[in-house]
Amino acid sequence: MDIEKFKQELDELFRLFNKLMEKQDTEMENIPGINKMMVEQFKVFFTNYESMKDQIAYQLQGQFGDSIQEMVKTLIQQLREELGEEEWMIAPEPDKPVMPEIKQSPTNPEKEIAEIDKLLKNPNLTPEQMDELLDRRSRLK
Repeated sequence: MDIEKFKQELDELFRLFNKLMEKQDTEMENIPGINKMMVEQFKVFFTNYESMKDQIAYQLQGQFGDSIQEMVKTLIQQLREELGEEEWMIAPEPDKPVMPEIKQSPTNPEKEIAEIDKLLKNPNLTPEQMDELLDRRSRLK
């Protein structure tokens, strides 16, 4: 499994955990073996997850490989069942816009630069696509 897919699954797992914690906040303290301090530690961890998520994904995948990925998938499925949430209820991430092909004009670089400038006005470009266009524009000048 590639790391980006694993990161998405971890994001989904933590989203579901957060939702469960919100739903059962008072009930969590009544579970045998879980005290209020543990619940608070979970909350702090979930709050800090965003700043640590890339590191967590690489560390987990590096240490446990495929077994952790299967465990994450199983936990996601169990949490969805617990929360009454179907997979189709989750909004898919929008696809990144496809970079349009730029017609190369070896005899007229100004025309190609104008075409790149036009493409750079597209607000849906990813930062990587913008960088690629700017690099190409810079090489033409």
